[in-house]
Amino acid sequence: MKYRTMQEEVDARTDRTGHCWLWTGYRHDRGYGQLLVDGSMWFAHRLAYELANGAIPAGMQIDHRCHVRACVRPSHLHAVTPMANQENRAGANRNSLSGVRGVSLNPRTRKWYARVTHQRRGHNAGPFKTMPEAEVAVVALRNALFTNNLTDRQG
Repeated sequence: MKYRTMQEEVDARTDRTGHCWLWTGYRHDRGYGQLLVDGSMWFAHRLAYELANGAIPAGMQIDHRCHVRACVRPSHLHAVTPMANQENRAGANRNSLSGVRGVSLNPRTRKWYARVTHQRRGHNAGPFKTMPEAEVAVVALRNALFTNNLTDRQG
């Protein structure tokens, strides 16, 4: 019986027809691909990164540049610190009323505020009369403070 290499296992479960290479095998409940390797469960994006680039440096995480958790395309993955991984988040939090990450409405004053947390310290901008003004301010604040906010820098 012929056994597949790890690369062959990844290739057999990868759809390469789009911009992102999507994992077609088992997915974790948070959307990340997973597979069993030598009796241990691996995240598919971490394995894809290691196959292309070698071992993940100690203390580093694998960040998806594309923000697609099922993507295993090596050029969409990069090793970053945990803080840099958090900086590259996309979109607003689930409980956001504004729909814009870091922008909230003060119901008492009816003004919009931009807030960014960096290295456990809050940075505020505002107040603003309109939500679009606050959105511009929060993007500028993230660009000034963060090193890995690819979404803001692409826009």
